Amino acid sequence: MLRYRMLMFKLNRLVGKNRLTGAEEISLAGQFAEMITSQEEVDRIIADLVDHENPQVRRIGLAAIRRSHRFGGQTLMQALLRRLADVEGWLRHDAVWIAQEGQLDSAELRAALRRVAGNVRLPQDAVRARDNPADGPLHAAVRARHVLDALIKKSAAAHNAALAAGGALAGANDGKPYAQGSIGQIHSAHRQLQRKMAARKLRSSTKLKFRKVEPRYAENDNRRFLL
Repeated sequence: MLRYRMLMFKLNRLVGKNRLTGAEEISLAGQFAEMITSQEEVDRIIADLVDHENPQVRRIGLAAIRRSHRFGGQTLMQALLRRLADVEGWLRHDAVWIAQEGQLDSAELRAALRRVAGNVRLPQDAVRARDNPADGPLHAAVRARHVLDALIKKSAAAHNAALAAGGALAGANDGKPYAQGSIGQIHSAHRQLQRKMAARKLRSSTKLKFRKVEPRYAENDNRRFLL
């Protein structure tokens, strides 16, 4: 606890004098990460650093949590959602990075990732980001698109596996890949109902019968060419 307070004192002094450099950000993030050994300490970092008014301090907090590899707890998810809406592009990038390394997933997180990704296109924008290393918003959007695509691919694989195993629409009965009562589950059940109704209508519909139309004239009668 004493070491933590000393680090906070040093950090606040540097922020107050506007002398917090990039190298010091990295150093302080590493020192804070070394002290994180429990979820309670992650919550303290979130309260003291991640939600700080200074963007450099917020980034130190995110980097410390990422280096600690402690990604549990509802407090972290809510903090990431706030930082995914941050005005600073690099803070959005770091929040996406934590979600990626922690393999976090939720409906709210996916919605936030979609907003961060925007209209980014891969691989064109990934190449553009590599050529522009200082463009924080672009790097955040590209990483968000990578993470979102990975989550969608994971859900699709689980969905296909459930279909192969049970022969039924997974989201309509057991909550896979959608949670019970979620929008995705409701839409899946609705699609299944529509398919059943369409099949029922097809079976009960009147079948059309066509009779052969006999020609009016003989084959050697030229009148058959007249309109």
